[in-house]
Amino acid sequence: MNLSPLYLTEADVARLVTVGDAIAVLEQAFTTWHDAGTTNLARQRALLAAGNFNLMGASYGPKGVYGLKAYFGGKSGARYHTFLYAADGGALLAMIEADLFGQLRTGAASGLATKLLANPAARTLAIIGTGKQARAQALAVCAVRPITQVRVFGRTNERRTDFARALEAELKIETRPAVTAQACVEGADVVVTITKSAEPVCRSEWLADGVHINAAGANSAGRRELDAATMLRAAILVTDDRKQAREEAAEFRDLAADGRLNWDKVLELGDLVTGKVAGRASPSEITLFKSLGIGLEDVAFAELVYRRALEAGAGRAI
Repeated sequence: MNLSPLYLTEADVARLVTVGDAIAVLEQAFTTWHDAGTTNLARQRALLAAGNFNLMGASYGPKGVYGLKAYFGGKSGARYHTFLYAADGGALLAMIEADLFGQLRTGAASGLATKLLANPAARTLAIIGTGKQARAQALAVCAVRPITQVRVFGRTNERRTDFARALEAELKIETRPAVTAQACVEGADVVVTITKSAEPVCRSEWLADGVHINAAGANSAGRRELDAATMLRAAILVTDDRKQAREEAAEFRDLAADGRLNWDKVLELGDLVTGKVAGRASPSEITLFKSLGIGLEDVAFAELVYRRALEAGAGRAI
């Protein structure tokens, strides 16, 4: 039976999936990381008069789909759409409004990395950044570790206080605004940076032994959230896709250019999921996930959203 492609809105996405769903889907997708039918296409960027056009895509063989995410970012705001296609003929299956979609997917990548790398008894989460991506980061980490306290830091007292209050109400976990970034991360078991900063917002001397870090905000060569000392101190460095990291991960690129980092030391999330490489070796090690966001994550999540939409009768025919 031939079905008309579906158009799915932000509200549809909110009703159909959770960040926990996204974590499970990404873990499943990364088990196929080395399969011939799974291919990730690194992000491409085009400068426009009013902002930037970004394009990323992937094929996901086991699910019989391929797709892309196209989005614009500029002073007027941002627009995100994900397109899902059938691999056995190229028919368009769905067009998905992908702002919340992207927040959940980005949070899920950090959640998966935390599941694989953080100490099992991690209790304290620190988040630097209070923008729209920060909520999903907190939800994802709390979904995979028994977090009992969250600390948050943002640029203004009002913003971090409001964010902490809203997050505490949603998670039912003690959440405190911190007066400085240092106070936020000191002693934390898991640290998330989710900013657009061009300069480091988290420094090595603030971090406790055994911490796991998700650097999830800076995804272009002009941005960096962590200082060089943090990168060099980490026993395990992981990213979504090493090829994309060579273009976008400023913290890695800076060290590699100085001869202080061999790219072979940078692991891929799929290598951890498939067991090709081991994760944390001791409770005192620092582990680090540099999240960039890749097309495979979007396509795998889109396939679930589409499948749920068919089951629920959601969306409208295009």
